[in-house]
Amino acid sequence: MLNKQYIENLYKLSIKIAAILILYQLCRLLFFFYNLEYFSNINLIDYLRIIKGSIRFDISAIFYVNSLVILFSLLPSNLIFKRWYKNVIYYLFIYCNLLGIVVNIIDVFYYPFSKSRLTISFLNEFSNEKNIFRILLEFCKDYWFTIPLLVIVFYILKIIANKTKIDSKTIHFTKKNIFSSSIICLLCLTTVVFGFRGSFIFNNRPITISNAGKYTNNPNEISLIVNTPFSLIRTYTLQDLKRKNYFKESDLLKYTDIVKLYKRKKIVKKNVVIIILESMSTEYYGFYNKDQKDYSGYTPFLDSLINHSYTSHNSFGNGTKSIDAIPSILASIPATEFHFSLSKYCTNKIDGIGSILNKEGYQTSFFHGAPNGSMGLESMNKLLGIKNYYGMDNYNNKSDFDGAWGIWDDKFFNYFADELNNMKEPFFSSIFSCSSHHPYKIPKEFNNKFKKGKHPMHECVQYTDHSLKLFFNKIKHESWFKNTLFVITADHTNISFEKEYRSPIGIFRVPIIFYDPSNINLNEKSEKIIQQIDIMPSILSYLDYNKPFLSLGNNIFNNKNGFAINYNNGFQMIIDEKVVIYNELEEEITKIFDFTKDLSLKQNIINDIENIKIEQYKNKIQSFIQTYNNRMIDNNFSLEN
Repeated sequence: MLNKQYIENLYKLSIKIAAILILYQLCRLLFFFYNLEYFSNINLIDYLRIIKGSIRFDISAIFYVNSLVILFSLLPSNLIFKRWYKNVIYYLFIYCNLLGIVVNIIDVFYYPFSKSRLTISFLNEFSNEKNIFRILLEFCKDYWFTIPLLVIVFYILKIIANKTKIDSKTIHFTKKNIFSSSIICLLCLTTVVFGFRGSFIFNNRPITISNAGKYTNNPNEISLIVNTPFSLIRTYTLQDLKRKNYFKESDLLKYTDIVKLYKRKKIVKKNVVIIILESMSTEYYGFYNKDQKDYSGYTPFLDSLINHSYTSHNSFGNGTKSIDAIPSILASIPATEFHFSLSKYCTNKIDGIGSILNKEGYQTSFFHGAPNGSMGLESMNKLLGIKNYYGMDNYNNKSDFDGAWGIWDDKFFNYFADELNNMKEPFFSSIFSCSSHHPYKIPKEFNNKFKKGKHPMHECVQYTDHSLKLFFNKIKHESWFKNTLFVITADHTNISFEKEYRSPIGIFRVPIIFYDPSNINLNEKSEKIIQQIDIMPSILSYLDYNKPFLSLGNNIFNNKNGFAINYNNGFQMIIDEKVVIYNELEEEITKIFDFTKDLSLKQNIINDIENIKIEQYKNKIQSFIQTYNNRMIDNNFSLEN
């Protein structure tokens, strides 16, 4: 015998869940239209496919977010009809779902910066940020319209909660209906568990972000299929790399040669300065965009420097966050499914360029204008062997603080120049700029100095470029200047306006520039595919370093064809003018695109590629993954271990 009041309670719970599913789809629609430039090739049929694929991810997230609401509503007990108990369910429903929708809406506006859904690493990255409240205030000022939007959502949730309240004040459970209600409760909870997992097949593993690739034409669409609560939940539970055994150790080196040894006589102890420019994508440079009509770019100084430097038109970053850039550039450790700096493996022994050059008598240092400790960069540099760290605390003049991130670029580059002038040679030093970033401000004395672009970011880019010009003008007559190799890159890309830079590989296009004022022969403009993890081995090769070291990257100055590996909701490899998409779940290459002819990566040409070539690509990606995972697990990224 069924209890009608209990069944009515289940019915109203179902209405709640269905209503939240609709709200998630409305959030997805907002996400789609606000970021339409990144999904411009999606038509109505494509969007319907995306909606179909998104349902299982939404159900999983909604069941997690509402787990307490569901549990408390399903209990076959008289408590369900107690006033205080109903109030607990009422407020849990409103505020848990408000939180879920808040993070979805935040992601609508944050996506152009991150190019992916928020993950738990975003929270970890800023957990120790001293200026977090200032940064949040700036975000709220620029995106003020989110506040009334969230107020509307709050009242919608209140309406749903009120409409689905239990009307009955009493309930009588007899021996018969308590048994039947308990069976229904267990069946419903079992369904919820399968909903968490995203599959009703018991043997299937719980769905992850990678599962969304099944419903996509290219990797960018994964961010449209999943939702932010799901992304946060799944990355929170992602703790361990999995050991891979695709190849025997003896065969692994055929595909990934991690032990580097350059046959040179003696190291040339030139100074090395690495300049990491915040968010300075190649999209902003005139040099890298000469094929665009009437486009001169926003980096006149850097474009002039490139005329006397080595660079490639196909240079890529290995992550989408600032915290990814430091291990990539200084230790050849790319971001994969983990952000290395935030993972449990960040305390592993790593042979970074700092620890290598320390042994050769170099002074090593790192400069960042943000408060010391920001984003964990100070501790990460120490781990990679950089002995001295200079931040905002060392600068010791808060009047030059930009109000959000750190010291204005022109002021901090000037400070950097003064410190370099006092260093004993040989030295290795790196600086990470701050100003070319949201909230897109420049010092008042530079107002109206630069041309206006399509976005305030373009003025910031010009300001940082000008700051770099002032820096080089200050140091170019110093005795150490001509004995120095300069490497200039960006940590990651930023907000994009051109179609090419919104694609799954465009979001990784950053400059990599090698400049030596004493070497006129270091002046090549290449088409070779290079990546940030190539910077360390290339520097060591240039210095004629002659001892073995470990690196997942390669020397860009050799004659071999290059490649780049990124993690974009799954592994993708850029090689042979192709973008190769690897599905970790199926352990197969599933898509291949020709990025020279198909900028948006819409046409999957895998059926036009020979099987032997596909197998070669697969071997290269799998060997890279096996090398990375197993060495991280075994703490084996140092020859001293």
